[in-house]
Amino acid sequence: MEHPLCQSCGFVLLEENKGTNRDQSINGEYCIHCFQNGEFTDSSLSIHTMEVRLNDMAKIHNELSMEEAQHIIHLLPSLKRWKMDFI
Repeated sequence: MEHPLCQSCGFVLLEENKGTNRDQSINGEYCIHCFQNGEFTDSSLSIHTMEVRLNDMAKIHNELSMEEAQHIIHLLPSLKRWKMDFI
């Protein structure tokens, strides 16, 4: 069974890493790293900055492979948070 993806960072969304709404209920669309207490953890984050962070996670920190980073970067424009980005 495939897990849903965080609609901001594109990482797999599991029960243990789901974000929270303002009323502390679980948010089913965003992970805890991107969304807490009903707000984005970095409200000024741009899709470009997210791409840079993903590349850094692969190149510098070895948290994911370059292939994984590129796959997620390719998915970003289709995720809910970035579809709302009209700038």
